[in-house]
Amino acid sequence: MVTPAHSSLEAIDRMLDRMDELHSSPVVAYQVLEILRDPDFQIQEIVGLLESDPALAASILRLVNSSSLGLTHKIGSLPQAVTYIGNRALRLAVLSFGLVDQLTRGTPLLVCRDYWRRALTMASAAAQLCTDQEQFPPDEAYSAGLLADIGVLVLAQVETERYVAIYRESGHGSELVTAERRDFGFGHATLGAKLLSRWNLPTRLTLAVARHDNSKRPPNTLLGRALVAADLLADALWTPQTPRLLEAQAFLAENFDLDIDGFISLAVACKADIERSVEVFRVEMTGSIDCEELRKQTLKQYQAEAMDTAMDWDSMTAVREHDYS
Repeated sequence: MVTPAHSSLEAIDRMLDRMDELHSSPVVAYQVLEILRDPDFQIQEIVGLLESDPALAASILRLVNSSSLGLTHKIGSLPQAVTYIGNRALRLAVLSFGLVDQLTRGTPLLVCRDYWRRALTMASAAAQLCTDQEQFPPDEAYSAGLLADIGVLVLAQVETERYVAIYRESGHGSELVTAERRDFGFGHATLGAKLLSRWNLPTRLTLAVARHDNSKRPPNTLLGRALVAADLLADALWTPQTPRLLEAQAFLAENFDLDIDGFISLAVACKADIERSVEVFRVEMTGSIDCEELRKQTLKQYQAEAMDTAMDWDSMTAVREHDYS
């Protein structure tokens, strides 16, 4: 007897097999990522791999010569570039140019732009929440955030017309996940996690990605909770009027001990980091995070909820006072 879970996994495998027909496997990219997991890696190993992928090598050189690194002279060789760029920037470059960029080619503009805005927001937020935490390095958290919604790109590539119609109607939230499960038998988070497993990324990363959109039952790991928070923030930071703003603030308060001031400080740090990433990776993005509006809306929603709670409490008290049974 075929169980629903087994049927879903088979459907995911078929979807990824169809994607492989559209794109060659990014072997070089994830080989570089595997080497970077060792803090004592040899630069020449990285260089040798990059030389076998001219497009990726060119992207690394472009990054190291960008204004964000502030070098006073141009670098023209890969060994110098790998030396100067640093592990975090190199990992981000490989993920962006070697893995994600491959899947954004040919993706409809609506999905592509939304993906990058959410990806850079989630990456920045996850890294900020893991800063000063020995349990999980912030650079790996950044990678997880960048890749969390990669299942959206797969669906948009393989089932373009059908999926874009769903995405346009549902937006990115619980309605989208419901529609994905209804039409395909699985959600983009599960699909993305399976793809990352095929690419041999760390298990703890793939498990966190698989549950990043489940704020009601968040994972027990630091990375898992950081990705759930980042998913909420990908909406809340850009659309302060959304109900997810209060949900994000409450989740951060409960899981990361952040009060309203801490929440706004996180938003400021994310905004600066996203702006740097947009410049470096030449991502087209409209609008910006309005931290003052975020503070205003957070206080407004927080006060409204506090008032509702107080009214509920007064009502309960009144009932008890007149209960003579």
